[in-house]
Amino acid sequence: MKRKPFTVDEIEQIRLLYPDHSTREIAQLLGRSECSVYGKAFLIGLRKSPQYIERITRESADKLSKLGSANRFKKGHTPANKGRKMSPEMYERCSSTMFRKGHKPHNTRHDGAESVRTDLNGHKYLYVRIAEGQWIQKHILIWTQANGPVPNGHNIVFRDGDTQNCVLENLECISDAELMRRNTMHNLPEDVQELIYLKARLTRAINETNKNKNHERT
Repeated sequence: MKRKPFTVDEIEQIRLLYPDHSTREIAQLLGRSECSVYGKAFLIGLRKSPQYIERITRESADKLSKLGSANRFKKGHTPANKGRKMSPEMYERCSSTMFRKGHKPHNTRHDGAESVRTDLNGHKYLYVRIAEGQWIQKHILIWTQANGPVPNGHNIVFRDGDTQNCVLENLECISDAELMRRNTMHNLPEDVQELIYLKARLTRAINETNKNKNHERT
């Protein structure tokens, strides 16, 4: 059977509707099969819009969450075998597949192991395991090992901006106020940022010199 070619008007409707509507809806509107509409959209380079994909994904997730709700255990449900001990015969049959006391998963990390984690702002940080179930950011660990605990109201930041460059020389302890000022500074032009940064370095150098002079006098 010879296929009926798409008209100019049909192609225009596909261009307008395809990014934000389901292929089924468009096929029903044009009296075509979904496969033919999809094929024509592909040939002329059309894709679903990010907004449509996000909406369909959200609707599918909502549908799945509701689909099995009738068969789920309700809050406060009491298992039918609560308080009942396993018979010796059943225990014997299941014992070979049970986890032993002290069992650890095969992917359990050792103390000193490192992991990369991404925060809500998309910044990647190195974490180090210091004990079972206890991880600490590597730059905080490096700083505290050399200088002691981070003072309240202060933060350890990276001089070069690389959140994975955790060498001590790249770390700096600054106050909350200074951190806020620097974050605000990032919105300024680069040449202004450079001037502010140089001024801050000069101020620190002057303060350090005065501090040393006062110490020598005493």
